[in-house]
Amino acid sequence: MISTSHQASELLNQSCDKTLYKDFCKEALGSAPASDMQSLTKSALDIASLSANEVLKLIPKLLETSSDASVKQALTDCSEVYQSALDQIKESTAAVDAKAYNDVNTWISAGMTSSETCEEGFNGVTSPLTSVNTRFSQISSIILTFSNLSAKN
Repeated sequence: MISTSHQASELLNQSCDKTLYKDFCKEALGSAPASDMQSLTKSALDIASLSANEVLKLIPKLLETSSDASVKQALTDCSEVYQSALDQIKESTAAVDAKAYNDVNTWISAGMTSSETCEEGFNGVTSPLTSVNTRFSQISSIILTFSNLSAKN
């Protein structure tokens, strides 16, 4: 008999192998409880939420240390788009429960643009949020893949 943890590990590996960010997916979700695609998608949404919150906690610290008005404006804009992304993640979590995967895709795609919008707001100035924006974009991409896999089940 195959163990449940082995099945979960297989599900994770097979699912992550279908994403653009295989290694990041396996690293980020390696300890996630995943009995099916739905629970795996919700775990990825949890990570996206943590990632967005990480950005939102970092921004006030960066605002305190920056003296550049355009950087401060970009950080303020980033805060707004990430707050919106958090709302979209919450909506997506409810949509996963309802198996409304088209809604998940719509909201996560919109949320995914948050990291791009944030990054572009720095207008050629080096963004202090590049690494967290990249992480958020990658986990969003993984969620889209998982959502599409869930829709097929």
